[in-house]
Amino acid sequence: MSVFIQGFALGAALILPIGPQNTIVLRQGMLRRYAFLAATFCVVSDMILITTGVLGGAAFLQRYPLLMLGMTWMGVVFLLWYSYGIFKTIRQPIIPEVAGVNVNSLPQLLMTLTAVTWLNPHVYLDTVVLLGSLGSQIPAALRLTFAAGAISASILWFYLLSSVSTLLSAKLMQPRIQKVISLTVVILLLILAFRLASEGVIMWQHYE
Repeated sequence: MSVFIQGFALGAALILPIGPQNTIVLRQGMLRRYAFLAATFCVVSDMILITTGVLGGAAFLQRYPLLMLGMTWMGVVFLLWYSYGIFKTIRQPIIPEVAGVNVNSLPQLLMTLTAVTWLNPHVYLDTVVLLGSLGSQIPAALRLTFAAGAISASILWFYLLSSVSTLLSAKLMQPRIQKVISLTVVILLLILAFRLASEGVIMWQHYE
C-alpha cells in the first residue's frame, strides 16, 4: 500500500465518524448559509494540524501543558453557552431568512468551529499526536506524501458533505428534520464539553 493511500485511509477513519464538525457543516448546508466556508475552515484546520503533527508538533504540545489546559476550559465554557443558544431554537423551525443572529451569524459560526476544532484537545490527539507518531515512522522524504493523503480525505469529505447537504436543503428544511439535526448538534456539543471538562480535570491533577 502506498504511503499516500495509508495517509488517506487513516485520515478518513478519523474524519468520517459523526462529530461536531460534521454536524455543523451539515447544518450550514441545510440552511444554505456559509456551508462552503464552514467546510473550508475544517479543511484548512486539518491541513495545519496534520502537517504540524507529521513534521513533529507533538513535542511542542508536551512542552506547554498549561496552554492545553487553558484552551480546554475555554472550549468547555464556549460549548455550553453555544449549546444553550441552539437548544432555545429547537421549538421553532429554522428558516434561513429569519434565523437568529446569535446562532447562525458568520462570527458565531467561526467561533463555534474554532471551539470544536482548536480548543478541543482530542483533535490534537487525533491529528498532531496520532498522525504525527505514525508519520514519524515513515522515511522523512515520504512524510509530506503521508500528510497529503490524510489531508485529501479531509478535503473530499467536508466538501462532499457541504455540497450534498446544500443540494438536499429543501428536504432537510422540514421542521421535524431540522429539530433532529439541531438536537444532534446540541447533544454532540454537550458530550464534547463533558469530555473536555473531564480531560481538564485530569490535566490539572497531573499538573499539580
